[in-house]
Amino acid sequence: MFRVTAGFAADPEREIAVKQKQKLAKLTVVLMALLMLFSTVLIAGCKEEGTGKEKPNVTGTQKSPEQIAAEKKAKEEAEKKAKEEAGKKAKEAAEQKKKEAEEKAKQEKELIKRNADQKKYWVHIKKSAFTLYLLDDKNTVIKSYDCTLGKNPGQKQKRGDMKTPTGTFYVDEIDDASAWTHDFGDGKGEIKGAYGPWFISINTDEMSKGAWGGIGIHGTHKPHVMRARDSEGCIRLQNQNVNELKQYVRVGTKVVIEE
Repeated sequence: MFRVTAGFAADPEREIAVKQKQKLAKLTVVLMALLMLFSTVLIAGCKEEGTGKEKPNVTGTQKSPEQIAAEKKAKEEAEKKAKEEAGKKAKEAAEQKKKEAEEKAKQEKELIKRNADQKKYWVHIKKSAFTLYLLDDKNTVIKSYDCTLGKNPGQKQKRGDMKTPTGTFYVDEIDDASAWTHDFGDGKGEIKGAYGPWFISINTDEMSKGAWGGIGIHGTHKPHVMRARDSEGCIRLQNQNVNELKQYVRVGTKVVIEE
């Protein structure tokens, strides 16, 4: 008979222990696999959640490129329309202002005409002051203008002496001189606008006895030359001033010229 030793009897227990360890290892592997799978799912979920937070929140306040373009176009059209309306209103206001100014000027002109017809305005020219005064029938100065006189001082004696006469005269004509020209003998030939818009002729026959004439109050082509001796004997005013004076004077208006 064989003798059974203690070492041989212990082998089954070792096998059982080994098998248990193997089962435990397999279980551990399975658990690890499940844990890894769970972790993977969890991480993926977190990523998806995180990605969802980063996505633009498409709500009613978020606008598409088409909406933005449409709103921009609408805004531009509104601004253009507002600008056109403002321009239209400004133009209408300017036209209204112009119309009111024209109406006011017309009324003033009519008033001046009535006053001129009713009152005896007269003209006083002070040669030493190079000033023309317009006075009413009460000798109140209504207007005063700088003027230019004859190149030479003193009383006029003859035609061509370049002097402005002194004395009391009367207006005998009021002529539209806008198309008149004059040759001043300076080599420049005929000068357009030499007399300005009007020539207010004064009758000097009683004094001159025909020895000279052609004296008047008129405009000029040299508005910068005032308060000087530069004419051939006439009294020159700036064109806007002779325009104004013409509204007051009539044929028969007295003109007094003194030193």
